[in-house]
Amino acid sequence: MTEPYGSGQYDQPGQGYSGGQGYGGQPQHGPPYGAPPYGGPAGQPGPGGYPPAGYPGGYPSGSTPLPTPSAPRTAADRLALVATVVTIVGYVCAGAGLLAFILRLTSGGGDGAVRFAAALEALISGIGLGGLNIAVGAWLTARKS
Repeated sequence: MTEPYGSGQYDQPGQGYSGGQGYGGQPQHGPPYGAPPYGGPAGQPGPGGYPPAGYPGGYPSGSTPLPTPSAPRTAADRLALVATVVTIVGYVCAGAGLLAFILRLTSGGGDGAVRFAAALEALISGIGLGGLNIAVGAWLTARKS
């Protein structure tokens, strides 16, 4: 007769899926929790020896490193950023005009000629505005250099 609970191979200490560590035991790799990272008790060498030279030992309690300030941006950097943003907006406008053209053609309602005229108006507006933004972005990029 078999026992339904507590008699399986994985219920015994030291057994389990990992093969050698029971539930709640210490990990097989690395020092136990709370041990210094390099060796024995504080200040004494252990299996790992002394810490490497220049080891900071962590930050003082309650402090974090401050970010280093970046260099101030120049006018050329700002101009390059504006040129990139204007160009991206131009591509978005052109894509939105093409999408509006397709959606206006496929939407129901109204006469075919009226739908086509509305779709063509959306296409021309989107591509025209997008092309204008792309041209301004290219001009700003050329002006930068």
